[in-house]
Amino acid sequence: MHRAGRLYRLVQQNHDGLPQKAGLPQPAVNEIHGAIHSPDNPVVPMSGSLRSDLFEDLLECERTAELSIAVGTSLCGMNADRVCLSPAHRAARGESGALGAVVIGLQRTVHDHEATLRIFAPIDIALG
Repeated sequence: MHRAGRLYRLVQQNHDGLPQKAGLPQPAVNEIHGAIHSPDNPVVPMSGSLRSDLFEDLLECERTAELSIAVGTSLCGMNADRVCLSPAHRAARGESGALGAVVIGLQRTVHDHEATLRIFAPIDIALG
């Protein structure tokens, strides 16, 4: 998706660096909660503060996303949830250009009813 110009940003809540290992360039990834492999972006404890530049980028993603695809997330109240929920809310209101949010995964979330499309399937099958 990134190589085809269809992915603006990947907001990563995990700390594992898997998007980069899969070939996604670092500038396309916002590791909002830090990363175990990145000395300049240490893992943020639950009581800690997010890096201001990454939080500003997260807010920009929230403001400008036409479509958000949430993959394998529990949408359990973390700051990054807004990147999924805001486009869904804009689409529900019928705002021009808003396509909504797709949530893919087996685990139910408290926000399933807000998704434009909810897919209950293993990720490799849903995206295969």
